[in-house]
Amino acid sequence: MMHVSENKCVGCGLCVDVCPQEGITLSKGVAQIEKDKCVECRSCLQECPQGAISFFENINLVVAFGTDDGNTLKSDNHVGMSKYFRLYRFSDGQEDFTEQRKIIKYKEDATKTHGDPGKAKATASALENVDILVGQMFGPNITRLRNKFVCAVVRKNTIDDAIQTVRKNINEIIEEKDKKDRRGIVLN
Repeated sequence: MMHVSENKCVGCGLCVDVCPQEGITLSKGVAQIEKDKCVECRSCLQECPQGAISFFENINLVVAFGTDDGNTLKSDNHVGMSKYFRLYRFSDGQEDFTEQRKIIKYKEDATKTHGDPGKAKATASALENVDILVGQMFGPNITRLRNKFVCAVVRKNTIDDAIQTVRKNINEIIEEKDKKDRRGIVLN
């Protein structure tokens, strides 16, 4: 599947000109690929001077969203302090809810003011088989969690809006996932 990064596309239109299927248009200065017209010839990918177009085969990612109520992202504390994680599978251009996992309460070490390794371990254990962890903010344990997941900050209120943000930034997420030394990423 061809995908355009809104963070990299400058709207030059070179991809529009080379598409043999006339399946790319510009909307608000960003290339849009019409999936039903795309034959994945990759002409646009080769022509793009910004590296804004990527080809992903068989995307299959599990994304966890930290929440207290099942509808909004945890906003008053770090994602690891959420009551639940709502898991969605991102596959073939679709997002499907798979399950909601309750976080096991962890009694933090009172001598640690920030970044209790036990808390990071407890959070990670609740997120087995997850690729991406999404929250409005992360605590100091991001240094431990980023090696297990792509840690993505999304400053949206609802999980539905956060899903849209993840979808439109899938290029950046996959690039980060493939890195050896990951960093937390902020998605807009």
